[in-house]
Amino acid sequence: MNKKVGLQPGTLLYTGDRQSTIEIPITHYTYNHESFKKNSFIFRDNLFIELHPSHVNWLNIGGIHNTELIKKVGEAFNIDSLILEDLLNNSQRPKLEIRDDYIFITLKMISHSNKKNKYEYEQISFILFSNLLITFQENPFDVFDSIRCRIEKRSGRLRTKKEGYLTYSLIDRIVDNYFVIIEDLEERIDDLEDKVTTEPKKEDFDEILELKKELLKFRRALAPLKEVSSKFKDSDIQEYLGEDIDIYLRDLQDHIIIANESNDALFNRGNELLQLYHSTISTGMNEIMKVLTMISSIFIPLSFLAGLYGMNFQYMPELTWKYGYFFILSLMISIILGTAYFFKRKNGGDIFILLYRRILITWNKL
Repeated sequence: MNKKVGLQPGTLLYTGDRQSTIEIPITHYTYNHESFKKNSFIFRDNLFIELHPSHVNWLNIGGIHNTELIKKVGEAFNIDSLILEDLLNNSQRPKLEIRDDYIFITLKMISHSNKKNKYEYEQISFILFSNLLITFQENPFDVFDSIRCRIEKRSGRLRTKKEGYLTYSLIDRIVDNYFVIIEDLEERIDDLEDKVTTEPKKEDFDEILELKKELLKFRRALAPLKEVSSKFKDSDIQEYLGEDIDIYLRDLQDHIIIANESNDALFNRGNELLQLYHSTISTGMNEIMKVLTMISSIFIPLSFLAGLYGMNFQYMPELTWKYGYFFILSLMISIILGTAYFFKRKNGGDIFILLYRRILITWNKL
């Protein structure tokens, strides 16, 4: 049930499952081309951040479950209560909003979980001022280690650029990780296609349904980013991100479009995979019915003969004939061979091989 139903707009309420007693790590990075400083601490009662006007300031908050912390951050940097409400809502749709003194961006960061074929979705929000970037994460674990390493070792352009380029770099790293998830989903679909086309099982059907849920969840996280990236060209946005990174923003927008197209293709393949499963099952059932029909066609005349000579009439000449038994037995064998030959000539296949194969498959399943 939605925890926010009936509450006043702007009410600060965390909608996730983490306990408010868990300590939140906070890291403050300050750097320029010449110097770098990192200050890490745990939030308890107060919040004091000293900004350096001539440096890039990146404040990373590794948890949003403590509403008191979020409230203090909002008071310290004059952040709208509606923005704070959105970043506390871990099911918030990815979006970008512009305020007088900052821009707000929220999206989903996706990574592999410890469980097989499972993914962890974490909401991450960016509030970008003219001289400060604040990032809010649900958990302290993320995919930004390579960016932190580049900042600390002064490699690449990060140490020579402002907060706008840092914001682009973080979002670009999240989008790059989407392609890792897409590649993993493609491999899962390929494996399932091989299983379904060779020997479909009930477990494959359950796995297909689970995969479709993952594809739908991934689509909901990724699709709104097209709308977010289209706003990068706005002059108000470029005022904060910087016009000098316009070429990088266009490249990021291309990546988001490609990721969405790949995700749409995967979603369609997931639907086709379910249809393929049902089609393969139907084909197998048709093969079984075909074999059973051919067997029935063989044994119907045999049953007729057995029933005919099983009647208890007193006067049946064949019953007293010396070679009657051998004649009927030979007639039955002739009917079997003749019917089998007829089906083979009619492209019916070798019914004995088909029957033997079906028995083996059924036995293996048992």
